[in-house]
Amino acid sequence: MHMMVSKPEQWVKPMAVAGANQYTFHLEATENPGALIKDIRENGMKSCSVTQAEVQWHSQGPLQVGLAIKPGTSVEYLAPWANQIDMALVMTVEPGFGGQKFMEDMMPKVHWLRTQFPSLDIEVDGGVGPDTVHKCAEIGVQWRDLC
Repeated sequence: MHMMVSKPEQWVKPMAVAGANQYTFHLEATENPGALIKDIRENGMKSCSVTQAEVQWHSQGPLQVGLAIKPGTSVEYLAPWANQIDMALVMTVEPGFGGQKFMEDMMPKVHWLRTQFPSLDIEVDGGVGPDTVHKCAEIGVQWRDLC
């Protein structure tokens, strides 16, 4: 779940109950990222996988944590939390408005994260399409992470 909300703390338990197995929140939306990361980790849950109209529930263990930053936020602001998260999300558009153009000037943030934290999953969100996907892959976003 990519939660673009002003108080991400209030949504951890409801999302866990609903079956989410991954919770990404915006760093700018919380005053205490460390406590929120801990809360997310402690809310292990079940996930639902559907095959041939059969619903099978299984334990996923601890909820995975993603941390997102908006275009105007310095990537270094994310660094203290990088070793506590599973994924970093660099917004390549301003959140909240569809149809925006890909912000290529966010790619140095992806490069910096890839250099500093080589094993961290890195995703981008916004404006990625046939003309921009190669730029993301070349700089260090994994193919499976493009959104």
